[in-house]
Amino acid sequence: MVSAVIFDLDGTLTKTPSPWQHVHQRLGVWENQACGHLDEWLAGRISYDDFCRRDTRLWTGRPVREIEDYLDEIDFNRHVPHVVDRLVQQRIPSIIISSGFRYVAAKIQSRCSWEPLLIYANELSEGPEVRINVSGDSTSPLSKRALAVKALAHFKSTFDETLVVSDTTRDLAVLSDCRFKLLIETEDDLLKVHRFLDES
Repeated sequence: MVSAVIFDLDGTLTKTPSPWQHVHQRLGVWENQACGHLDEWLAGRISYDDFCRRDTRLWTGRPVREIEDYLDEIDFNRHVPHVVDRLVQQRIPSIIISSGFRYVAAKIQSRCSWEPLLIYANELSEGPEVRINVSGDSTSPLSKRALAVKALAHFKSTFDETLVVSDTTRDLAVLSDCRFKLLIETEDDLLKVHRFLDES
């Protein structure tokens, strides 16, 4: 039985795989600067925290409202309201764990009246500066797995009763303890959440 659902955000509930890259591209700093930071982190030469802070330094002096305006350009998966309605009606707790931005997740929550929902995502403050609430480093206490353990305990659920939904196999591997797994490869794949709920 599915008693909780863990969602990735970017590329799963939205149609943009990386909001960071989206903002970099809108500011014209992706090709010559920001893409190099990503390569360094993926190669293990810098920590995730360093990666995020280098990225946000490229936005120095920009008001947070400007960054949020770029994030407002990100489209949601068109099936999100239908899937969320089902979860809300059945009172199935949901969890969003994302190395993207809380601002985007909170917009979805507000538009869909999504409760119960816990959101773990990074936050921006003026400067702009980033408060890292979710880390891409697997050994961090802010890793997706560590946060999943915390969230499931809050909802009194277990990995054996949880569905994880993501557009990356990396997330499914990190949360491999979840009994149910759904890989999002196309926008319509999100509708498969209903199948897991019907079968549980």
